Amino acid sequence: MRIIVPTLLLASAVASLAQDKWYEQMQIGPAWSNTFDATINGEKTLGAVKGILVDLGEGNHALFDTETLRVVSAYKGFVHWGGTPWTGEHGHLIKIQNENPYFNVESGPGWADAAGKFDDQRAKKGFGNLEHAKFKGFFRDGKKIVFSYEVLGTPVYESLESTPNGVTRQFQVAPHKQALSLVVADDKAGVSANGTTGSSKSGLSVAVGGKGPTLSANKDRIVAKISPSTAPVTFTITYAKDGEAKAAEPVELAALTKGGEGIWKETITTPGNLSTDKKAPWVTDTVTIPEDNPWHSNIRFAGLDFVDDDTAALCTWNGDVWTVSGLKGDWKEFKWKRFASGLFEPLGLKVVNGAIMVHGRDQITRLHDLNKDGEADRYEAFFREESVSPNFHEFAFELQTDKQGNFYTCKASPVRGGGRGFDEIFPHHGTVLKISPDGTKYTVLATGLRAPGGLGVGPNGEITTGENEGSWQPRCKINYFTPKQAPVFLGTEPSKHDVKKDFHEPLCYLPMEVDNSGASQVWVPEGVDFGVKAGEMLHLSYGQSSVYRVLPAPVDDTMQGGVVKLPISLGSSAMRARFHTDGSMYVCGLRGWQTNAAAETAFQRVRRNAEVPTDLPDKVEFTRTGVKIHFEGSLDPELAADPESYSAERWNYVRGPQYGGGEFSVDKPDRDAEKLALEKESQSHKVHDKIEIKAARVSKDGHTVELDLAGHKPSMQLKVTWDLETTDGEVLKGDYYGTFRKPAK
Repeated sequence: MRIIVPTLLLASAVASLAQDKWYEQMQIGPAWSNTFDATINGEKTLGAVKGILVDLGEGNHALFDTETLRVVSAYKGFVHWGGTPWTGEHGHLIKIQNENPYFNVESGPGWADAAGKFDDQRAKKGFGNLEHAKFKGFFRDGKKIVFSYEVLGTPVYESLESTPNGVTRQFQVAPHKQALSLVVADDKAGVSANGTTGSSKSGLSVAVGGKGPTLSANKDRIVAKISPSTAPVTFTITYAKDGEAKAAEPVELAALTKGGEGIWKETITTPGNLSTDKKAPWVTDTVTIPEDNPWHSNIRFAGLDFVDDDTAALCTWNGDVWTVSGLKGDWKEFKWKRFASGLFEPLGLKVVNGAIMVHGRDQITRLHDLNKDGEADRYEAFFREESVSPNFHEFAFELQTDKQGNFYTCKASPVRGGGRGFDEIFPHHGTVLKISPDGTKYTVLATGLRAPGGLGVGPNGEITTGENEGSWQPRCKINYFTPKQAPVFLGTEPSKHDVKKDFHEPLCYLPMEVDNSGASQVWVPEGVDFGVKAGEMLHLSYGQSSVYRVLPAPVDDTMQGGVVKLPISLGSSAMRARFHTDGSMYVCGLRGWQTNAAAETAFQRVRRNAEVPTDLPDKVEFTRTGVKIHFEGSLDPELAADPESYSAERWNYVRGPQYGGGEFSVDKPDRDAEKLALEKESQSHKVHDKIEIKAARVSKDGHTVELDLAGHKPSMQLKVTWDLETTDGEVLKGDYYGTFRKPAK
């Protein structure tokens, strides 16, 4: 164990990391899930959209395609760097260094179907899961990786390891009634096989060890056929380049699935930083992060949940899961453990029945610590139906559950580099998915998302998401719908899929200065004294590193409302939040795309300072003549009844194919400008309607103000500002931003 005193990474430190190519120093671990480019037959091509790069030792690596169950390539070398979370590049994938491989296997199934054929029968050739071959995850025993999958219902274990001049694939196949066949290697130079060995003009040599498979070859492919067997079949296939392959002894792989030796044995201790602020209604304490760790892991937290009252689990954009304990203590120190690594850009984490579950671009992974040493040694593929394309922007956000145990995720649309327009739309782009508790079924609840940033599931099953402005999204917004309304269409036309309904209007739009990149929503639990009533929704802004109180104002079937900002100070962006049983709210965030976050990442506790009143609005109602605002604090009646204490303005947006949009008059519509906004970008067009406050009336209890707004009418954006005092003489200034469609009855 070692003790470190880290500081949060500031902009200068981040720049230094970039200059030092931090990603070349990070020890990712023995298995790394990502989308990888490769060189096949001398040409750059997509290697695997859901790939796992395995470190075999001795400088050798192998790329395994989890959709086709084929080893794409085995080679000496590592990668050519790219990828948004690593180099920051848009559209430049990580490429494996397999220009001179031991062997390659071209795109398509790695195992034959029931007819003995290797044809790619997927709806979109080259993408998606196979019907006859299912990836189940992998086990880790020390640094050795054992893949688990099924072929025609038969369980198979497979592992790879280095040899002096090549690699060996090790197999354990369960009893099976039908013959099974797998691709051993493709070689355009032509190959031959004699049953137990094979060779190629390019210098590839292959040998089989153990009993069971026989090799056969056509002009450019070696295939291994395994006869039916009533007993498990254990064998090896060894590959050598420019030398004769020697058959290796079989390995009992099942013995390596029980939980192996840990590889991140150090526990890192960091100090806590308790706030001394006595004047703020909410104070923020900081759990300092283990940035100075022996594996040079660049930590950017993107999801969190509690394992128990003392321990939290957090995932990072670069694929780690860390646990931290000490949350119930005196906050003098925290103990961090690297629990898992190599996950595919995970941006959501949930603990279910004690198991840490992570949502990445490839799947929901359930992590198991089989031998209870504080490290995951089974990475179970819990849900794999989400489609993935090579686009850099189709982030897989969030992981939430409802009271029935169903899971919820949301996925971005494939925005082109630069943010305008979209690449080819795949199934599940821009959707909210509801997944059954056992991971076997799913339902599309919403389509038409661009880049939601996060989602929430309310106490009554309501579903919310954030959203980022861009094509078909004129501004950031909070989407809200109920299960009965699903499926809904949330606005991005290219990712509408087959939902026939009209655009589902958001709860509210948010101008850029309020939220320029939305994230998750969270509800205050029952029995929690957080200064915001139980059952209320909070919205997190990744872009503005802020937390907003959401004030819904539904009328009939119309959900509308707005937000007021909570005076909470955060060290990084507000991306994910969970409430602790002690009533505090823990928040984590990162700096990866556009945000004003001060630091690269932070993990913090926000707690209520009960000694300081909040005095904030806790309810806003749209009337036929204006708005009613209810404040928690008692207002000075003279100032509250003075129309000069308030100001208001309104404006509209135009939803269309252009990036974002301008701000347009509601009172004097400029139809030509609105039409032009559909044809070209209009951000420079900003026309707000200043609203006269005709009257201000204060309730007898001094908590509610009713404002009459001149020309009151529906608007996509309504801003109301106040400058008041409480009866205790405290200054009360603030803004409300909302969307008004219908007045209360």
